[in-house]
Amino acid sequence: MQLNEIHAKPSLRSAHTCKIGKLFKDRRALLSLSEFQVASETFINVNYIKAIESGDYSVFPARVFALQYFNKYANFLDLQLDFFDIYNSCK
Repeated sequence: MQLNEIHAKPSLRSAHTCKIGKLFKDRRALLSLSEFQVASETFINVNYIKAIESGDYSVFPARVFALQYFNKYANFLDLQLDFFDIYNSCK
């Protein structure tokens, strides 16, 4: 396999997604909830919660999953945040 045949996966993390993730994490901490408590109450996989809080969307199988879980988690925490579409910024 030649070097030009290898396709690197685009980064699905940015400074902006990390800042948004910190808002999620800070709000969850303010409510004294663990990641596992949130997962149990929202039926969101704990790995997805960690991904949103770290701003790294590479764990999601597709953009639609990231968008839906982002919105579900934001609604649970009563955060009014727009989804930063890291998927479109990687093109």
